[in-house]
Amino acid sequence: MSTSPKHLPPEALDAWLIAAADELGLDASEISIGALLDLARDVAHDVARPAAPLTTFLLGIAVGRAADDPTAFATLTARLTERAARWSAERE
Repeated sequence: MSTSPKHLPPEALDAWLIAAADELGLDASEISIGALLDLARDVAHDVARPAAPLTTFLLGIAVGRAADDPTAFATLTARLTERAARWSAERE
């Protein structure tokens, strides 16, 4: 059993993205780590912390279904970020 920390330093995210994308047969260049992390942050703040991984999972499904649209990731990420902001405003 490893005793090393489980936190991945920011600079290692690119390497992990490439490895994980390769494992799943995806093109890592189509994924923006910054956009994905920003979405997770915004959802965690505006909705609820546990909603962040759920939302990124749903985003992945939606992007997969729109595989023929090269702008799907960016478009859907923006829509979810906007929805999280509206969710917060609706509950104030």
